[in-house]
Amino acid sequence: MAGARAGEGRLAVLALGGNAILKAGQEARDDVQIANLQTAFRMMLPLLDHYPRMIVTHGNGPQVGNILLRNELCHAEVPSMPLDVCVAESQGQIAYLALQAWDRACRSAGREVPMIPVITRTVVSADDPAFRNPTKPVGPYYSKERASVLSKEKGWVFHEDVKRGGMRRVVPSPDVVKVAKEEHLRTLAESLTPPFAVLCGGGGGVPVVQSGAGFSGVEAVVDKDLASARLAEVLHADILIMVTDVEAVYLDFTSDRPRPLRKVTVDELDRHAAEGQFLPGSMGPKVEAATRFVKATGRKAIITSADRLMDALDGKAGTTVE
Repeated sequence: MAGARAGEGRLAVLALGGNAILKAGQEARDDVQIANLQTAFRMMLPLLDHYPRMIVTHGNGPQVGNILLRNELCHAEVPSMPLDVCVAESQGQIAYLALQAWDRACRSAGREVPMIPVITRTVVSADDPAFRNPTKPVGPYYSKERASVLSKEKGWVFHEDVKRGGMRRVVPSPDVVKVAKEEHLRTLAESLTPPFAVLCGGGGGVPVVQSGAGFSGVEAVVDKDLASARLAEVLHADILIMVTDVEAVYLDFTSDRPRPLRKVTVDELDRHAAEGQFLPGSMGPKVEAATRFVKATGRKAIITSADRLMDALDGKAGTTVE
């Protein structure tokens, strides 16, 4: 495989945070999201000079949240779709916006690089303990009365958000077993002529369980970074890069004096994680994804912001895990 990579070019898996598509407080219009993506892609394009085979994954939180809200507002007229279908719908929506933005970014940079979007499913275990303890909030806020009705009708679980004054649905966030048909993605990545970008794994992938009958969708949300680590491993990526809204991984992040980690080993990260340094809903999954990839492959992972991406590649910014 090392010879194949040398002949076809080095491969990077880049996980793009949801804030690169829609920032907090922004209206979820198509032009806003295309402009945000174009800005991110403009910063990412130089990466192709180092890794001409690029796999791009992305978050989908605001988009799937809006799809679920439309489900609720239109439920009297249009049948609601289950969460797995909503995740797939968000993948298609973001793929179109990304294609528009990618083409514009390439044109302004004088490049001709194809982007190929792929609807992606992620296999989880039906026995995952997350199904017995749903914790991931999704969709709109409901009144207690409406939440009670939905709980009885659909079996949904709700937690009260006292701060925002409403009931919010929570769903399981099971661990990644594998990417469905991941060998086909590997064949695709090995057959394309570089430079290229494949857009896949949106929102962590559509969650499915596997049985003798095939794949069945489940009401869950898969972590995008953990799914990206799995993709990076099975695609024999040379590097895993996670782009987020902060420049690096920090110790004591919520204190008055946060300390950035620059070059760190997996053992050091594991120790910091055990001390509770990385919050489960933010940096925690990225740190876990980085350590999984590095432990499995012996290659490196980088966590940084889009504007410091190339500096991080040179070791001048970001956090490099080796």
